[in-house]
Amino acid sequence: MRSVVRIINRKQNKGSKVSQTARTIVSVTILTVCLGGNDFASIAPKSECGDIEKESVLYSPGKWNAAEQHVVTVQRLRVHYIESGTGRTVVMIHGNAGSVEDFEFGVVERLSREYRVIAVDRPGHGRSDRPAGKTATVEYQAELLHRTLSRLGITQPILVGHSWGAALALAYELKYPDEVSAMVLLAPAAYPEESGNGLLRATIRMPIVGDFSLLIGKTIMGRIMLKRNLARAFYPQTVPDSYFKLAVASWLGRKQLKAYLEDEWVLNASLKKMCKRYSEIDIPVVILTGDEDRIVSPKENAYRLHAAIPQSRLIALKDTGHEIPQTHPESIYAALTLISSSSASIGFQPTKRRQYQSE
Repeated sequence: MRSVVRIINRKQNKGSKVSQTARTIVSVTILTVCLGGNDFASIAPKSECGDIEKESVLYSPGKWNAAEQHVVTVQRLRVHYIESGTGRTVVMIHGNAGSVEDFEFGVVERLSREYRVIAVDRPGHGRSDRPAGKTATVEYQAELLHRTLSRLGITQPILVGHSWGAALALAYELKYPDEVSAMVLLAPAAYPEESGNGLLRATIRMPIVGDFSLLIGKTIMGRIMLKRNLARAFYPQTVPDSYFKLAVASWLGRKQLKAYLEDEWVLNASLKKMCKRYSEIDIPVVILTGDEDRIVSPKENAYRLHAAIPQSRLIALKDTGHEIPQTHPESIYAALTLISSSSASIGFQPTKRRQYQSE
């Protein structure tokens, strides 16, 4: 923070100090207010391609730790992913904010017994780079994911996307319709909603004021506000202490906060175009939604998406909120089993809604 202040001081003359300070205060205020109503440590990879050090909670003592971490360079960007298991390939895509570690709470362990599981950090999240000077739209991230999977020799995967990651899975299928075998969409963000953060967007894009605002905003928001937002995401379940510690350590870095905000801003524009084409999707799709989701409206997203995609099934999880990967990892396995059994039958039965009650 000191270096930022010094840069600001060097660039200011005496007559501009008051106005610059006022802009900074306004920027911080805007950031704090806007972040307070939303949901939401950069660790550099060891090398451009290959294994990296085992610093993730995936490798914490006493935890299941068969997943291997890797970094691959695609379009001059380092893309971090984990891999585990053998069999049909399942690609996991996290939401916003988040990282591959969102799937560490039972999902990877359960699925890798029967599948080859790949989980990828989206650009700017976790340990993956974000492009400089380029807007990382949903469509761009779909292209980057496609290039990444091609680099790894992965074809016809099952895409499993959570929240914002479900929007990315949808964009991927629409862009590469012959290269996806099926999808499981968890609490999907599929349709545009009102967004009033235009002023915040302009503030964060200011090279100096924006970075300074993020640093101060992080300090002001802190653990209390993050815990409040996570409580909404996990409701009616409570936030696991281990997950809260993970979020504090990895979500509040400048890079991650900026990626989170930019992802929120670009989502609506993409969804407005994408939602007109959902009826074109003709692969098996299982949609999981929590009946108590307070982050992404099931009625305005999951149910509408189910009605739009002919080859889809909707599973409503009882007494469940938004964080399905952490609270009901077994439901993802059930959805994949449903896809496998449906693919083996004469045809995938569309428009059949099911109720899933976890044990």
